[in-house]
Amino acid sequence: METKIGVIGPKDSMERIQYVAQEFKNIEFIPFIYEKLSDIKGILSKHRHEVDQWFFSGVLNYTYASENGLITADEASYPPLHGASFFGVLLEAQLTENKVFKSVGIDTVSNEEIEKILSFYHLEPLTYHNHPFEGYNHIEDLVNHHKTLYEQGKTEVVITSIKNVYYELKNLGIPVFRVTPSYLSIRLIIQYLEERAQSNRYRNSQIAIIGCKILFNLDKLDEVYYSFKMKHQELDLKRYLLKVAEKTNGSLMQLGDGLFFIFTTRGEMSEAAYEDLVSLMEDLKLQADIDSNISIGFGETVSQAEQNVRLGFRNSKQYPEATILLVDEDQSITLKSRQTEDLSYQTRETGISWREKIKGASISPGVVSKILAYTSQYHRPQFTSQDLARWLQSSERNGRRIITEMEKAGLIEQCGEAQSGERGRPRKVFTFIK
Repeated sequence: METKIGVIGPKDSMERIQYVAQEFKNIEFIPFIYEKLSDIKGILSKHRHEVDQWFFSGVLNYTYASENGLITADEASYPPLHGASFFGVLLEAQLTENKVFKSVGIDTVSNEEIEKILSFYHLEPLTYHNHPFEGYNHIEDLVNHHKTLYEQGKTEVVITSIKNVYYELKNLGIPVFRVTPSYLSIRLIIQYLEERAQSNRYRNSQIAIIGCKILFNLDKLDEVYYSFKMKHQELDLKRYLLKVAEKTNGSLMQLGDGLFFIFTTRGEMSEAAYEDLVSLMEDLKLQADIDSNISIGFGETVSQAEQNVRLGFRNSKQYPEATILLVDEDQSITLKSRQTEDLSYQTRETGISWREKIKGASISPGVVSKILAYTSQYHRPQFTSQDLARWLQSSERNGRRIITEMEKAGLIEQCGEAQSGERGRPRKVFTFIK
């Protein structure tokens, strides 16, 4: 299937990109030329989902789209300005002005890139004043920065990548040249976008199985009335799930009492679908006082996806809020809820050092990975057994047991004590050993 790449840029940049794009016969490039940055909003709102990836001509328009929430980093990229681009324009400036410039004003190209090039080619005598890119809202500051340095005699020429800065400095009579992405930079980004589009297409075609399990509270149901009450609840749940199946283009199946599977693909699992599933869990609890578990398994085959659904069920707990578990093909688990940020952790050990440390401990790699994820999410590199008990929804006694096992395995070490303000010994504070 042919890859579609949307290209956004001003007219002069578009011509250079299309020149390079001619080499890629298996890619359809759809150009979108704009006059003002604000035009990008209309382009993306209308055509965002018509292409596989977006190619932005430079950092300015890419930043505008990204900071305004018009695009995500997974959907787009832009060609970076390498040192080779800078030196190509510097040579052009010297030939045009018939002068060797030894003091140059620059923007957008990173300091590290310039330092590497100067050091590699032994051009340390060249003095440069760089202004790193700070966003599309600081264009006027960039003009004033270059103007001030030139008037103070600190720079002899300006090399900029921003079109508006180029024209404003030119109108002020300041020697200025515009640096643009090199042929190689444009070509590499096109290749990168094509590979990412193919990868996303493959990933979106993976099998996804949504598993929903009712947790019947038999103590609340009359022994004779039990089966009828349960069947009515199942019918209510089935009606909800049919709506989810319709939205995700899936197929609903019932596998037993209170257990339902929806077969679909990863590409159909949008944020709206996750919202519907969380709402389903909340509605079941609020309207019928029914607890439920929802686990979504992804896999290259139906068998792998079903295995991951059941892994999610085994790792399910009664969380304070409605939470669904996503189990990826590598068996990493992501907790998704409405109020808190997504939390991801591994259920498998990785690396020889982990295998050696955990081998003799009575804890699983998944528990350790989950604790690591919580310390990162809550920015708590130091923690107590009480913290573990709260994070893992377990007793403090179990938290102390896990702390003891991890300390024995050499995964954590005591780094201090915390006064609780109550009688008794202070709580020990631990941190992971780096």
